[in-house]
Amino acid sequence: MAEQEVNKDAEAKITIDKDRMKAYLEVEAPAGSGKVCDKEAVKKALADLNVVYGVKEELIDQVLQEENWGRKFVIAEGRPAKDGDNATISYNFPHREERIKPRVDEKGNVNYHDLGLIYNVQKGQPLAERKPPNEGVAGIDVCGQEIVPKRGKDIRLPKGKNTVYDEQERILYATIDGNVVMVNNKVMVEPVLNIAGNVDYSSGDIDFVGDVVVRGNINSGFKVRAQGDIEVNGFIEAAEVLAGGNILVKGGITAAFKGHVKAEGNICVRFVENSIVEAGGDVIVREGIMQSNIKAGGSVRVNARKAIIVGGHIQAREEVESKVLGSPLATQTIVEVGIDPRDREEFQHLLKEKTEKKKVLDNLTNNLQLIQKSGIPMEQYSEKKRTALIKMLDDYKVLRQEQTERENRIIQLEKNFERASYSKVKVHDIVYPGVRVGIGQAIYVVNDSIKYTAFILDQGEVRISSLR
Repeated sequence: MAEQEVNKDAEAKITIDKDRMKAYLEVEAPAGSGKVCDKEAVKKALADLNVVYGVKEELIDQVLQEENWGRKFVIAEGRPAKDGDNATISYNFPHREERIKPRVDEKGNVNYHDLGLIYNVQKGQPLAERKPPNEGVAGIDVCGQEIVPKRGKDIRLPKGKNTVYDEQERILYATIDGNVVMVNNKVMVEPVLNIAGNVDYSSGDIDFVGDVVVRGNINSGFKVRAQGDIEVNGFIEAAEVLAGGNILVKGGITAAFKGHVKAEGNICVRFVENSIVEAGGDVIVREGIMQSNIKAGGSVRVNARKAIIVGGHIQAREEVESKVLGSPLATQTIVEVGIDPRDREEFQHLLKEKTEKKKVLDNLTNNLQLIQKSGIPMEQYSEKKRTALIKMLDDYKVLRQEQTERENRIIQLEKNFERASYSKVKVHDIVYPGVRVGIGQAIYVVNDSIKYTAFILDQGEVRISSLR
């Protein structure tokens, strides 16, 4: 008995991944006289399983070909969701490890003075910016269902001391001038810069917008600049130290005339030796000043029990006061009061400049007079000569104006010098020969030792008076 023939139509089988991101098509071969599968059958199979997104219709004809029967093809693909980006923080200053290293110039020379220890910022300066997270982009599976993305993780601005952020917490600002640092992953601004040891090759030069405290010494050849105060627990050697405020040195200043210590305010120090010191206010020295040049917009006072000023050049607008002035060896010691040292320098500079510019001005005046006496009209001059003449006239006007301003300033300074009558030099023990005392424009040379005295200005002369 012959076997009965089995007839079966071809079938389009659709399978879907668990995450519904891919759908597969497999066309089974027909059996016997069964019908082959067509495109409509494939579409119906897709529709029955609700595969509506990402269908690769151009692939259906290929899958239906006889040589591909029984093979599985990806017939549809979803679009995955794109998770949101996490919030990020960008910094507007280099981190410590990025900046603390010696600078190397184009020739390969290493500058160990500039180590990048400090990064100064100003009040209101943006320090860091937070880029917020975003929601991401939604995806869709092959069945047309939306895939919700994960929102990016948020982080807060690393707010530390002396910083503030805006209402949206997007930007972090400095609330004071200072040095910006990262401490425990927080941004903070230090109003005071503390140097734990010496200012030397381990720290490099210091240039700071606030106050500076040096626990050790300021070594020779280094620079410390601060817009605020400077406090030094040790000594200042042959260094350049400049403060916008006051300078306090618990040790001494021994610069060997190679450094310069200058403050807009007061300078307080134990002793000064072979140094150049300048203060906009007072210079207060506990023990003594030896062979140094001191300038003070206020007074110079050496006030300890054995206080001494010997050698050098001391200048103060108000008073100079010491226990001892000069030495038994008649060491030349110059003390000048009554005139702000800065005014005196400006006055001398103006007098020199006035003389020099007068020669130039007189020469221009003579040349212009000669041209005027020639009687030649300007239009008869060549273009080059006319240009030169116009420039000569302009130079004359500018120089004449500058000379007038210079003369007015000289007159003003001379009036300031008249106030010298209120200034004094006080010596609470002894002043030795070799000391020269100047008050205003008057000078007194000490030829014999004098005890317990004050030098004052009386009727244009320096005279000796009691300390009272």
